[in-house]
Amino acid sequence: MAGMDILASAFNGANAAFLADLYARWASNPSAVDPSFADLFAAMNDEARAVLEDASGASWAPRPRFADDESVPKPAVPGGLAPDQVRAATIASLRALMLIRSYRVRGHLEAKLDPLGLTTPAPHPELDPASYGFTAADLDAPIFIDNVLGRETATLREIMQILRQTYCGPIGVEFMHIQDPEQKSWIQRKVEGAPWLNFLSADEKRTVLHRLTEAEGFEAFCQKRYVTTKRFGLEGGEVTIPALHAMIETAAADGVVEVAIGMPHRGRLNTLVNIVKKPLTALFSEFGGESFKPDDVQGSGDVKYHLGTSTDVEIAGHTVHLSLQPNPSHLEAVDPVVVGKVRARQDRAGDTKGRRSVMAILMHGDAAFAGQGLVYETLAMSQLIGYRTGGTIHVIVNNQIGFTTVPAHAYSGLYCTDVAKSIQAPILHVNGDNPEAVIFCARMAAEYRMKFGSDIVLDIVCYRRHGHNETDEPAFTQPLMYRAIGGLKTTRTLYAEKLAAEGAVPAADSKAMLDEFTKTLEDANNAAKSYKPNKADWLEGHWAGFHPPERDDMPHVEEDTAVSLDHLKQVGAALSRVPEGFNVNPKIARQLEAKKQAIDSGEGIDWATGEALAFGTLLLDGHRVRLSGEDVQRGTFSQRHAVLIDQLSQHEYTPLNNIAPEQAKIELYNSLLSEAGVLGFDYGYSLADPRTLVLWEAQFGDF
Repeated sequence: MAGMDILASAFNGANAAFLADLYARWASNPSAVDPSFADLFAAMNDEARAVLEDASGASWAPRPRFADDESVPKPAVPGGLAPDQVRAATIASLRALMLIRSYRVRGHLEAKLDPLGLTTPAPHPELDPASYGFTAADLDAPIFIDNVLGRETATLREIMQILRQTYCGPIGVEFMHIQDPEQKSWIQRKVEGAPWLNFLSADEKRTVLHRLTEAEGFEAFCQKRYVTTKRFGLEGGEVTIPALHAMIETAAADGVVEVAIGMPHRGRLNTLVNIVKKPLTALFSEFGGESFKPDDVQGSGDVKYHLGTSTDVEIAGHTVHLSLQPNPSHLEAVDPVVVGKVRARQDRAGDTKGRRSVMAILMHGDAAFAGQGLVYETLAMSQLIGYRTGGTIHVIVNNQIGFTTVPAHAYSGLYCTDVAKSIQAPILHVNGDNPEAVIFCARMAAEYRMKFGSDIVLDIVCYRRHGHNETDEPAFTQPLMYRAIGGLKTTRTLYAEKLAAEGAVPAADSKAMLDEFTKTLEDANNAAKSYKPNKADWLEGHWAGFHPPERDDMPHVEEDTAVSLDHLKQVGAALSRVPEGFNVNPKIARQLEAKKQAIDSGEGIDWATGEALAFGTLLLDGHRVRLSGEDVQRGTFSQRHAVLIDQLSQHEYTPLNNIAPEQAKIELYNSLLSEAGVLGFDYGYSLADPRTLVLWEAQFGDF
């Protein structure tokens, strides 16, 4: 339960009537009730009072009144108690429930998230039992909490242990800003009791260590062999790699067949080889200065940490297509592109309702997530009819610094993730030096996305072991941070030591694991000297049949693109036709008649009509059309009217979708008033569906 439901859970049956009547008496006359209850009601916040008011009935409804104390229902506590014991038990229950709710709202403020130990959470008074009237003498007294934490009764000591482990350990959960009770209840059930303390099997722990070995081993090898090469490594945040594995595997088990990833420079090379399975030989060939392009493909090159790739992988018997979108140096510009690509893939697969089969994972730096406007624009599109994709998982690789800028100078809120609250996305903050907690959160993020079709944020609080790039000196501006980092063991080392102490993975096995992967890297590096790319993989899949631009020495072929007059008239007839009983606006009706006459005569055809005829002939040829932007259905100058509105029912009718039975469809979406975000989305859509005409229309107005 969450919010007011937490308190309401204690007000069942006689409890509700007892407390509600007392509260009603107190509201009318504070001196009419026992002083202990009067003090309690006076100290309650507005939300707790709202629960009691609801239990009393609406303020405008007649409230039941009892003739005397004998007719007042007594609280549902164990029988045989004296009135003062009943009162004390009821007060303890209410105080405990208020304390539980405070931990659900603010427990993250005392979570131990920083692996560097440079930030110590300040105690918050609302997380102190003393703030609710509890004393040390109350620690071991049983309190009725009505299964709120999965317990009928619990002592204050037990309640605090559950709450501290759940909300103030290596995971900080922000979810009480969500308005949907089902989503909040689901999150509470997932996290309460701190299941991440013992949820992985021995084999799963070994797998996590192996993936950490691959992530750390790759970075260490590159740092040793290519020490002067910029690569924007993932050192300090290597746990991101097993987290991505966990997300993808969880989603694949629930039916996802394709995952599209967008990310900045940091960790891109590691993600390319360890997640999207770019051959190590190909990457090391690029380190050696060779081109990533086959000889028959024209175009300029790019730096390694801009490039993407795609592949098919087998996960639990299922084939899953993974792709990493190329990106420019413009931070977060890739976000809407990836989401648009996912939307196109879903449309092509016919997954237009649930939109779960193709999933986006967007990775961000902490400073960029807080600072770049495209982040908000992409979030704002997430539940809009023309742009929703069934939820995106956002992963923050939180280095706790942006180049040299500290959080106090980078964002005004408490967290870099605060912008995600604008769409009521849950936020999971997790200490990056606790791999098992990270894996728990990664799986939970994928499960949430698959269940609710909404965005969720995983904020992995870690650090950046080197400077902004490998040739930068970070101690110029962050001497204390880098002194702490210099004395810190790597995440893999810490986890290997933990597993050895548990007996899950002996130290010798851990060393053998690292030695074996290092040899794999050495072999790939040696083979890279003779590596040659042999195909342009971006011209496969939906781009099959398309060819690179012709060279100057190749003959140019003119294609006949004319459209027959019959087809034009067929489209024109549909443009001016409305269903029987459809109440078209009189002014629009006159426009439609004028359009019909122009098409019949072939004279006076305006630009908007010509546009509609072009769209219609494409639809008859089987090519879909997508047009989005602010006001595109009507047109800024009232020229298009591609979607007609019934003046009585508000029902919509699109003439271009009613030309012929077997035609393709046009989609026209009025967008949010965003330019870069929507443009990026439709660009991404076009990349994934080259046989659909995808158009973005810029807004002419100034709002």
